[in-house]
Formats: sequence, structure tokens, C-alpha cells
Amino acid sequence: MPLEVNKHVQRIRRYQPFDVDASEMVYERADQTDRTQSPYRVVTLDYLLRVIEQPTTKTIVLTGDAGHGKTSLCANLLAELTVGGDSIPPDVRKTVFNELLKAGDASRPLAQTRSGRPLYVLRDLSELNSQAGAQKLVELLDPPDEGVAIICANEGQLRQCVAEDDNRDSSGTGRANILVKTLTDGIARGQVSDPAGAVTVINLNYQSVATDSRNGGLVTWILRQWTTPQWSRWKPCETCDANEICPILANRNELHDATHGPQRRAAIRDLFAAAERTGAVVTTRQALTVTSYMLTGGLSCEDVHAKYQWSHSNRLWQAPHLYHQALFGDRLTQQQRNRVPAFLALRKLDPGKVSRRQVDDCLDPDTAGRFPPRDPRSYLQTARTTRDAQKQAEQLRGLYTFLRRADFFNSIDDNDRFARMGLQAGDDFVNVQNEKGDPADTTVRDRFLKGLEAVQGIHRAGSNPDFLVLDPAFFAQRARAAVISRRVSSKGVEVVDQVTQWQKEDLTGEIPGMRNAVEWLNRSIFIRIPAVAPGQSAVSVEVDLLRFELLTRWAAGLRSEVQHEAEIRGLSGSLAELADSSNKDDEIQVLVGNVMRKLMIDVGDKIRSVRA
Repeated sequence: MPLEVNKHVQRIRRYQPFDVDASEMVYERADQTDRTQSPYRVVTLDYLLRVIEQPTTKTIVLTGDAGHGKTSLCANLLAELTVGGDSIPPDVRKTVFNELLKAGDASRPLAQTRSGRPLYVLRDLSELNSQAGAQKLVELLDPPDEGVAIICANEGQLRQCVAEDDNRDSSGTGRANILVKTLTDGIARGQVSDPAGAVTVINLNYQSVATDSRNGGLVTWILRQWTTPQWSRWKPCETCDANEICPILANRNELHDATHGPQRRAAIRDLFAAAERTGAVVTTRQALTVTSYMLTGGLSCEDVHAKYQWSHSNRLWQAPHLYHQALFGDRLTQQQRNRVPAFLALRKLDPGKVSRRQVDDCLDPDTAGRFPPRDPRSYLQTARTTRDAQKQAEQLRGLYTFLRRADFFNSIDDNDRFARMGLQAGDDFVNVQNEKGDPADTTVRDRFLKGLEAVQGIHRAGSNPDFLVLDPAFFAQRARAAVISRRVSSKGVEVVDQVTQWQKEDLTGEIPGMRNAVEWLNRSIFIRIPAVAPGQSAVSVEVDLLRFELLTRWAAGLRSEVQHEAEIRGLSGSLAELADSSNKDDEIQVLVGNVMRKLMIDVGDKIRSVRA
């Protein structure tokens, strides 16, 4: 048999920006050069199709980090409007995309809505300077011929252009400010449209590549599409001489395996979802890059052929290129990983770095698979020098990292995945979003409050029915005694997810538009503490998964004021809103150590201390 080059592998590798044969990833569609399949259909596309048909809609802004697929969204929208259906021939997609590149300056309409309104598209606001961008934004607030305009812009450029329009000294109109106001309302209350319905701003930074919906999101879809045997994509590998030693084919087979493939793909999706919940924004482009690198192991067919020609039977070089190792980018340089921040987020959750007794005791180097790490039992040799001992320790650490990662994706038990990522509170974080949870279960709420007390330097034993807020003057420096500004009953405190928080802030109880406008995943939870004065809104403290993990560990007794000083300052700033500065009583509550005392001002300005 000859050595075969699989064109499907070549297509996949084009999504790696640090590779020499990478294509320019502007039009983010999985397998954009593959005519055998349709692109992944994001929820936002259907939302756009509905919004442009509303009579009040004039301007739509797609904002977010570069790589979210704003260009592809516009191209797919234009293609559907051109053809008038979901089944769009590849040549139509190519024609529409080329037209978008030529006339994406909103100078003329590129299509018509189904109701007959002209549709203008500004492909990238960043191509204009601030002054020209401000003028274009004002112009597209009222598109010609009662049309609809779609503007693609990253948030920084959008705010800069709006600020330019706000500058009355340079002939600014101030009209473009409605765009930033709608964007800000979307962050605060999840709304995507202004009250009149004329302006819609969709913040794609809320878009997830690993949604909690049934389809699992983009990452799950990519894995299914790239590993499927349909369309004869992997046929050349069957006749390739090097197929027995090829890690690319081994990755594909393990991820498509009928028995264990689904659980492995689910574990990859869970890892991406956890990364997003830690605060990382994983764009479509980054998801394609990481998945491409994971599946190919950073190799090409030619790389595998060279290894095969050097040795037909060597099975000790493949281990770093297996999917469960390549996913964390060990072989990439720091500069390459910085180009794809998703690698940095995933490495923080690396199960290979987490030691758990119940996991490590079951790992066996003899079951490392077809492609074990190099010299898996060399660490058992006798060490004669300090250098030998260090080398063996490094080999042992590398071996267990390999085994832990492989076992994480092979394990049929998905109940402890967060713990294996080093996140003991991950399950509680996700369960806050569970509508079927028991309202009487206050475990998460009490732990949350206890962690917030620990942020202020309060470490009380047991479970307490109240929450203490120190005077802000004592946040930065805790002496032996601190003045208590307010005591809050735990009964009125609640922990909610992002969608519920938006509903409570909006006071309407309706599902916020952002929930249905993007591929959704709840990434934050909030603790809502009753306000100090009647008529004021509750004070909400937002935490992502990493902050919640820190609060949980602080509640359990962890002391890490220096290592997490920035986090403590941020949380303390949120708690400062709860301080009661209107208290004019002659009693001052003081926490001395962990003992509550009252300081009472008596006649003659004498201060008496009593135990509270």
C-alpha cells in the first residue's frame, strides 16, 4: 500500500494559525471548503431572520471579540435571503461571500428581507477611523428607503465611534449613543433591543461554543462532523501504509468509537463549558483552532509519513499527539498559546495536574494504550545521582499526567468531572441553574455568605443565621477588632443564575432577549442581598466558576489574602454597597476575634463594652 495524504486532514489543519499552511480564518465556517455539508447553524442566524422582518427594526449591531463569526453570520443571512430556504448550494454561499467582501461598506443593499425591505451590511466598523465610523453609524440609524442595516463591530471600536459622535465640538450629533446604551442594557438586564424596537445590539461575547442545549453546541458538532465516516473523508487512511502508527487516525477512531466515542466527546464539551464558566471568552475561531489541533495532534500526513519511513513499528513518539494530550497544547510555545487564549483557559482545568487518591490508585502504566509515553517504566530504575532522581521524578510526573488525562476522557462516570479539573464547587455552581432544585436547600447560599465573610477577614465557626458586613474602613486592614456596619438575615438572601438575575433586574419576569439571541450557557451566578434602605434594589455580587471556587475554599478556612488580593478587592467593593452609614444609635457592634460585643456610649461619654 502507498503512503496516502488525506485532504480532509489538510482541511482541518487550515484552522491552526501557527501552522504554515493555515488559511486566513475570516469566514468562520467549519469545513468551509467542503462541499458535502452545510455550516453549523447558530441560534443567532434564526434570531436575525426574525428581527429583520419586524417593521420597527432599523439597525442591528453584531458586537463581540474578533473570531465570533460576525462575517459568517452576515454571509449566511444573505445566502438564505437570496435562495429563500435552508438548502443553500455551495456556489451560492461563495458568491454571496465574495459580494459581501466587495460591498460590505453599506454603500448599497446586498439583499432584501422577505417583506421587501433593502438590507445594508457594514462588514467591519474597524476598517473606518473614528470620525468616519461615527458618521456611518449615524447614517445607518436611518437606512435609505426604509431599509434595515446590520453593523459588525468589536466593542472597543463601537464605543470609540459613539464617543466621537458624542463630541459636539467636532460636529457630533449624539444620536449614536443609543447603540452603546442598548449594549449596556444588554449587559445589565439581558435586553437586546431599545424600547422602541428600532435598534438591536447582540453581544456575541455571550455566545457559547459548548451550550447546555441538547445538541451540545459548536464543539460537539465539529467533533461529529470531522470524525464521521460519511462522505469517504477517512477512506484514504484505510489504504495508507502508516495507518497502524498514525496518531491522527487513532484520535479520529477514539472520538468516533461507537461505544466510548460519545462519552469522550461529552467530556471535551464539558471541558470547554467549564473554561467558559471560568470567565474565558472562547470564540468560534478559537474553538475551531483548538479542536483542529487536538484531532491532528499538530501533525500533518507528511509528518506521520516521515516518522513511518524512519521506523515502521516505533510506537513511542505518538503519545504527545494523542487528542487527550494535544488538547492542552503542551508542545506549543507560550507565544503560540497566547495567540489562541482558549488553550490558556483549558490548561487551568487540566485534569493531568490534579492529584486525587481515588483516581491515581486505579491508574496502571501497563494500560497506557497502543501508544504509551516514552519508556513508561523507566522511573523504576535505580537513581544513582541527584540528577537521575530529578529525571525520574519528571518522568513519573509526565506518566501520571498522561494517564490522568486519558482516564478523564475514558471514564464512564461523569459525576466527578469538575473535581478532576480541580474544581470542588463546580457541581454546586451548575446546580444553581437547575430549575428542579430544592428551594429549601440552603447549602450553597450559606457557603456563599460564609465565603464573603471570609473575604472581609471574618472566620466564624459553624453555620450562622446571619451575614456580617464590616465597615468599609476595615476591609483593607483587619485589626483584632472591627466595626460591624450591618447584620443581614440569611433568610432574605438568594442565589440565582444569570438569566434569573436579569429577570429580577428588569422587574418584568420575562425571559431576556439575550437568552434566545445567542448560543446560550449560564456562565455566572449571583447572590442577591436585600438593600440597606427600603425602595432600593438588592445588592448583587456576581461570581464566575473560579471565583465561586475561591469563595468555597475561603469558607472552608483557606487563607490566601496575598495570592488573591485582586479578587478580594473586587468582592469587597461589591460588599461596600451594603454598608449602613445612616446608623446614629449609641450602640456600636464590634467583632473582637470571633466574639460579638457591643460598645455603648453612656453618660459622660463613657464607653461600656458588653457581650452581644
